[in-house]
Amino acid sequence: MKSSKRKICQILALVLSGVGASAAMAVPVVQGGGSSLVAPTIGAIGLSTTEIGLFGTSEGSFTYYSVGSGAGQNAFLGNQPTFLGTGVTGTVDFANSDAALNTTQITSYQAGLARTSGPLIQIPYIVTPITIPLVNAPAVTSTTTPQTTPGQAHSIALNDDDLCGIFSGNFTDWSQVTDPEKTTKYPAGAIKVVYRADSSGTSELLTRHLAAVCAASSATKPGITFVDSLTFAASFPSGVPSNFVGATGSGGVKSQLTSYLAAGTAAVAYLSPDYTNTFLAPSSSSASSQLQVASLLNAKNGLYYAPTAGNATTALSIAAPGTKNAASQPANWVPIAGASYTANANPASGYPVSGTSQILVSQCYADPAVKTAVHDFLNNHYTNSTFATVIRGNGFDTVPSSFQTAISNDFLSNASGWNLDIGNAGVCTGTITGR
Repeated sequence: MKSSKRKICQILALVLSGVGASAAMAVPVVQGGGSSLVAPTIGAIGLSTTEIGLFGTSEGSFTYYSVGSGAGQNAFLGNQPTFLGTGVTGTVDFANSDAALNTTQITSYQAGLARTSGPLIQIPYIVTPITIPLVNAPAVTSTTTPQTTPGQAHSIALNDDDLCGIFSGNFTDWSQVTDPEKTTKYPAGAIKVVYRADSSGTSELLTRHLAAVCAASSATKPGITFVDSLTFAASFPSGVPSNFVGATGSGGVKSQLTSYLAAGTAAVAYLSPDYTNTFLAPSSSSASSQLQVASLLNAKNGLYYAPTAGNATTALSIAAPGTKNAASQPANWVPIAGASYTANANPASGYPVSGTSQILVSQCYADPAVKTAVHDFLNNHYTNSTFATVIRGNGFDTVPSSFQTAISNDFLSNASGWNLDIGNAGVCTGTITGR
């Protein structure tokens, strides 16, 4: 009898362990990476102040690798997880990039991996300004410029000539930089410039503006022509100026600036708000250093703007595609040419260096559980007010409501009826097995 009971218990234990294993297997690993700009917002499992933390693990175990926009693009487009880090294996389910994919990248994907993975979806994820943080800069004497930094009612102001002079290497000392409010030079002090040495969407958003305004600026260093690029150094074919210092990732730029701050060295850089201070990003885990930030003069309307989420949205000139044909083209969701691109590169109002950060996903996934997890995560990102609080707490804005509606109707619910939605049975079938 005891032997029979023991066998029954053993069988029950095996059955229960099998059920447990099956339940564990039902929760897939959903991995992606890219932009360091959005990394504090997307975050990690277990952090209630991040999107992944809020989403939890009941549908999928999300992992995000902060490796820069360029690496994220490469990882997703080739489904090559090694771009996310040494030793990373498995499928690349999504990527985030502050730079839009170019025409060549989209065409190559459509002609290749899309034939089995399904169409590529590229949609705006958040709205972001690109700030100009300063350390050991001249004292703020303005009484009219906007606040950008905790405990500092006003800010140092820079205009396009100042940006062109500093970032081209023509201005290497504050005594060369004109305070646009007073039309006098700032007090002397040598300037270091910290730039992104990796492939960065933050660099692309900055160089997009510099390419639009610096060709006409007498402050630009002779022989330097800025190009819209993920690689900041691409504008310097003969090498960056001697006062420039490269850093990897947004965290690397912040670390270099805090090092200069402690050493008493004056420096200028460019960063998303979540790496600067808690005035701009009140709940960011990466904004504890309280870096001083400049306000910028918008050349089109003559007003000073702080790099706030609202001022970034004001600067945007974008509209969601309104037809099936237009919506099915990834480039139409983030213009890389034409009137809209020009308007965003040098906006008529709002903070001058602003744009969107994108997410890349596939329409089809081989594992139905991954499809559900990706779909539901995006649905929360675009429609859940708690997720919106996380976004704004990091200094960003949610995409305009018209975009939220279009993204939901086209890619999440198929309310548009265009069969562009994630996991659409009419598309994800046959040889299109999904990634």
